[in-house]
Amino acid sequence: MTYIALTIGPIYKTLQNAKNPKTLFASSYVFSYIMKEIIKAFKDRAFITPYIKDETVFEESDIGLFHDRFIFQSQEGDLEKLEATIEEVLSYLAKDLNVDAKAIRDYLQIHYDKYRLKDDANPILEITPYLDTLELFNQVTQDDSFAIALRRKKGDRDNFLTADKKIVDDIQKLSSNNYFCIVHADGDSMGKVIANKEKIEQVSKNLFEYAKESHELIKAFKGQTIFAGGDDLLFFAPVIHDGKTIFELCDEISNGFNEKFKGTKATLSFGVAIVYHKYPLYEALEKSRELLFVEAKQEPKNSIAFSVTKHSGQTFKAVVHKGEKELYEQFKLFSSNINGGEGMDNFLHSIHHKIDENKQILSLIGKEKQKLQNFFDNYFNNEVHKEYREFFESLIDFMVTAYNHHDSEKALELVYATLRFIKFVQGDKA
Repeated sequence: MTYIALTIGPIYKTLQNAKNPKTLFASSYVFSYIMKEIIKAFKDRAFITPYIKDETVFEESDIGLFHDRFIFQSQEGDLEKLEATIEEVLSYLAKDLNVDAKAIRDYLQIHYDKYRLKDDANPILEITPYLDTLELFNQVTQDDSFAIALRRKKGDRDNFLTADKKIVDDIQKLSSNNYFCIVHADGDSMGKVIANKEKIEQVSKNLFEYAKESHELIKAFKGQTIFAGGDDLLFFAPVIHDGKTIFELCDEISNGFNEKFKGTKATLSFGVAIVYHKYPLYEALEKSRELLFVEAKQEPKNSIAFSVTKHSGQTFKAVVHKGEKELYEQFKLFSSNINGGEGMDNFLHSIHHKIDENKQILSLIGKEKQKLQNFFDNYFNNEVHKEYREFFESLIDFMVTAYNHHDSEKALELVYATLRFIKFVQGDKA
């Protein structure tokens, strides 16, 4: 059986050059657009990935739904047809963006080839290593006119990137008190899921539906999806919307993914970077990416790694593993304590101080609920503290669970970061 496979780039390098959300969106969308237009010419072929049987994928969309690779079962003459189609798409793009076609060809890394496999071979598992190798052969160009074209300002000539699309160009529209989240999500153990050749089409279909449904959840949260293709997700979001935190949004997205892949080992990990709205976008993007791939996707994966970088430059971070169900449930419950009364900020500051001051004691008593209860009763026994009784109960339950799941250093890091997150959303934004 013969297949044609293609990979396109350099996506991440292009995203890194974005200076604002509008450019970031355009930089991501253009790759999806190119893939869509190429795939359109072959939509009567049997595609292994992506899933295109639902033809709504070809309709005008406010996000990019096509990821950076495709594989389809080819027919005689398809390789020549592919070459001509790529030329046609890039020529249209050059005309629409008012950029020299050669500049686009030189900038883009489009690699493709034809592969003959045994009939019982798994095309994704067999072809992916070849595509990985092809991506290493990157040409270098000094002509940055294509990248500049993606940074068009308002009032510039309209093109396919601006027509009928709701592109965010002001980060403050989705920030909470001048802070916003940039979130990367990526599937875990997907290689095991696609190992069964007979289920590849269902996997592709599930990923297509997951991408669309995640985008709807993000929109409902007043966020902005930058990219949703395959198991990859990149989006902006406020820290809080309508009484819900960013962690609750991640949980909803995760639940949707888990439902699609019920009965498999596939899970979803997140990197959540919370930054000031004037923070350099490329640095926020890198923070989010590092949180995902360096921390959340370390074994046992299926985690949310988050950090908050305050306007003052102070940063705190932690990782919570969603597979530790009891701890994760306690984290979700405790981190949602965002509606405090008057004086909540000072109260939280006092708790931070006492926990920091008594790290050694807490490492000894952290696993025992009654001893923790006695600890907090001893330090917070004034009349004014009575209104925070439920908060203390939630905090103690969270701490006991954290100390029973992790060593004292890691448990304290998670508890402390979550407390600081709660304090942060109460209004302590310095």
